[in-house]
Amino acid sequence: MILKVLILSVCLILLSGCAKKKHEPELKYTPEEFDAIMNTTGAAPSKEKSAEIDFTEFSPGVNKLTSKPLVYERLNFAVIEFETEKQARDEALRLNQYYSRNWLFDKVEGEPILEDLVLVKFKAENPKRHLQRKPVNIPPEHAAPPAGGEGGAHH
Repeated sequence: MILKVLILSVCLILLSGCAKKKHEPELKYTPEEFDAIMNTTGAAPSKEKSAEIDFTEFSPGVNKLTSKPLVYERLNFAVIEFETEKQARDEALRLNQYYSRNWLFDKVEGEPILEDLVLVKFKAENPKRHLQRKPVNIPPEHAAPPAGGEGGAHH
């Protein structure tokens, strides 16, 4: 009887170990991957004093070395790298801005040209929006190349 209980206990322990949820790996852009995509957009580093990033405005987890102010079509915005996708998403939710993987796009919401840029090039989304905006103003030379097997923009 004790042997049966022991065998049953071992089986339950083994089965419960197999039933654990598998965690999907977090998607991240390395700074090099991110820059390679951004370099195809025509966005450039912003040299305006007003575009400087005040890192005290952001939650912990910001990579200050890779985050930078940019300008596109005379509109300033900032790209902020976080350690994790969750941190970037949480900050995008708090600020009502866009994010993609572990990067936050600050000062983009409400600027259709910038929204289109991050929607098309990075498949970014604003977690506060229940329906994601569809891009409409991207010049063909800045459009994302067709992805193999994937069907267009997200949401």
